[in-house]
Amino acid sequence: MKRLLIGIILFLSITVLIGCTHSDHKDNEGVTPSEFEIPVPTASGISVESNDIAKIDYSNSQDGYVIVVFTGSTDSALKVMVTAPHDAQYIYSLSSDGVSEVIPLTEGDGEYTISIYENVEANSYTSVLSLTIDVVLQDSFNPFIRPNQFVNYSKDSELVSLAAELTKDAETVKDMIIAIYDYIINNFTYDYNLAQTVQSGYLPNLDEVLHRKEGICFDYSALVTAMLRSQGIPTRLEIGYHGDEYHAWISLFCEENGWIDKRYHYDYNEEEWTAMDPTFESGEKHAHMSRQQARDDLEYRLMFNY
Repeated sequence: MKRLLIGIILFLSITVLIGCTHSDHKDNEGVTPSEFEIPVPTASGISVESNDIAKIDYSNSQDGYVIVVFTGSTDSALKVMVTAPHDAQYIYSLSSDGVSEVIPLTEGDGEYTISIYENVEANSYTSVLSLTIDVVLQDSFNPFIRPNQFVNYSKDSELVSLAAELTKDAETVKDMIIAIYDYIINNFTYDYNLAQTVQSGYLPNLDEVLHRKEGICFDYSALVTAMLRSQGIPTRLEIGYHGDEYHAWISLFCEENGWIDKRYHYDYNEEEWTAMDPTFESGEKHAHMSRQQARDDLEYRLMFNY
């Protein structure tokens, strides 16, 4: 029996990157940001690997995702592991009640192995179904313009309506980003209780986060990513370390600069972008961390893209 030991930590924080101009990729080419049509992932059924208890639909792997579902019956925990090019390994949760999950393929072109595992004891898992595919993305932005398990929303999500409302008068993409960014940092607070009690495998319900207007840093990060993507702005949820703490932040694509890999805040007094971590900036009002600490500590180590 093939087994796998899986350890997952989801105590996340957030930073966000502010870019400047709209990208010119296939999904939004020739349209204004307000006209962007959210590309909803679908299980087309054209290319499928399956057995009696699980299914992997890879019909749209060129768009940067597969759809995975467990069709059997079990009371045990289920996980999906994606082994990406260069051997990066991503772990996702999978429901045992037949709910399909959108699993992103975020490491560019190359060979991906998608495997479903079932917990058998302690941290030991047995293989349920596995598939290896060669992925050639039609557009490198594809994984970062769609919903997925970590950035979960739909056309009917309230966060999409809010993002559209916040950006309806924006003349530039920079204006759009500032509108969404400022709304989050000015209206949300850090949930210390959740931070102390959150369990491994936690995934935020983003509309609930929107209603609560509070959350841990994973909540902040996924919500901002979803709102920006819903308006056609390629955005990556990036996870790694800030100092010694597991951390999440966001980067955006900017035509002048490509993917911007630092954290930015717009300084209205100086009328320029300055390095800033928006969780810390938002939390500054609630004693999460000082603005100067956020500026001084630039040790961010990227591990995963979502």
